[in-house]
Amino acid sequence: MSLRTRLTLWYSAILLIILLIFGAIVDAAVRAAINGGVDYDLQVRLEGLESFMLNQIPRFPRARLPHQFEEHSVLRPGGETMQIADSSGNCIFQSDTIRSLHLPAVDENAPGHAKTLIVQGVPVRVRSAVVRVNGEPYYVQLATLMSASYVALDRFRLRLLALIPLMVVVSLAGGYWLSSRALAPVDKIIEDAQSITLQSIARRLPVPRTNDELQRLAETLNEMMQRLEGAFRRITQFTADASHELRAPMAFIRTTAEVALLAPRSSESYRSALADILEEGEWMTKLIDDLLTLARADAGSSELTLSQVDLCKPLREACRAASVLAERKKIRFCEDLPQVEASALGDADALRRLFVILLDNAVKYTPSKGSVEVGLAVTKACSEVLIRDSGVGIAVQDIDHIFERFYRADKARQRDSGGVGLGLSIARWIADVHSAQILVESKLNSGSTFRVRFPKRSPPPTP
Repeated sequence: MSLRTRLTLWYSAILLIILLIFGAIVDAAVRAAINGGVDYDLQVRLEGLESFMLNQIPRFPRARLPHQFEEHSVLRPGGETMQIADSSGNCIFQSDTIRSLHLPAVDENAPGHAKTLIVQGVPVRVRSAVVRVNGEPYYVQLATLMSASYVALDRFRLRLLALIPLMVVVSLAGGYWLSSRALAPVDKIIEDAQSITLQSIARRLPVPRTNDELQRLAETLNEMMQRLEGAFRRITQFTADASHELRAPMAFIRTTAEVALLAPRSSESYRSALADILEEGEWMTKLIDDLLTLARADAGSSELTLSQVDLCKPLREACRAASVLAERKKIRFCEDLPQVEASALGDADALRRLFVILLDNAVKYTPSKGSVEVGLAVTKACSEVLIRDSGVGIAVQDIDHIFERFYRADKARQRDSGGVGLGLSIARWIADVHSAQILVESKLNSGSTFRVRFPKRSPPPTP
């Protein structure tokens, strides 16, 4: 069922329950009002009869009392339903109506409150009481026939029950109309959303200025579309860049092989061609490995196992590899690591790769006779790794983009330097997994400083 139908049915079901509860309350209230009016009349009659008994019983002998009570019953309204018994249970007076109904004898143990009895199929409201005259108890029973009142109550109940289905049917129609009007903007949002395709992904849904759930829904969908558009454009750009990066080595490999096969050559020429093909193949392998690493990171399937590690250990391993490269380029490599343990929550292999990437970039873009410095500072709040070089530097306008995939600045990303343009992207991903920050300070021809700040975190609980 559609949401409109479900809303209508829920609304009608709730209304039906409310009407049934309301009808039950009204029926109980009307019955209580009828019984309350009758009880008040019985109380007034009882007070009048009690006054009559206190005045008349001492004045007349026992044989004359039935005649006196009969005159009282004729003169008083409702007196036709009355019976009186003495302390021995002998009936002193019993009206004709009571006699015809065969009303049970007065219960001397249950005087006081009125109650309804069904006598020979007739509802009778009965009030019992004890009246003492000169210390002698007399048991009085007054009654009122409830047939007419209860018949009227039954008619009222039937009419109320007949109205409830009619009101539910009207509520069904009204609820369906209201839900249609309420969901019309949702249908419009659905229609607009269905019209957005990959070719028109920059379109946005119109936002109704109603300050309600529909406005928040449209705004949320637009924010989601904004994120999807950004992801789509990044994927498109990433695919285009990867295709461009792979096209050049593939063309080089193919051309080198074709040239080598055009005519017979010496073994040295073949070896040179194979060496060039091998070099390009290694470069392509590194590019594909980096692409796979970032693809697994984007898919969330490259989760790292985090545990308490000492940052000094992976940093020293990265420094050993970087010092060899620095020695080849005649670059002064300075390593200043503390003897204390710099504990952090992380993956040792991933951290080593992060430091290798940053140190490799520092050595790569530092000219001969330059310098690369590595340091580690430990505080109560964090541990900070510092990598400073005296290389070519990065332009201010490029600093915010150097972590983008395949981003190329004039001097920071050149093919002849051996990079594939994905190292810093992988470094940023590793830092994000470790909740670390990479801060960059650089100017053209003034060197660069990379700071990796690791917060102090507690290890996960052991299962």
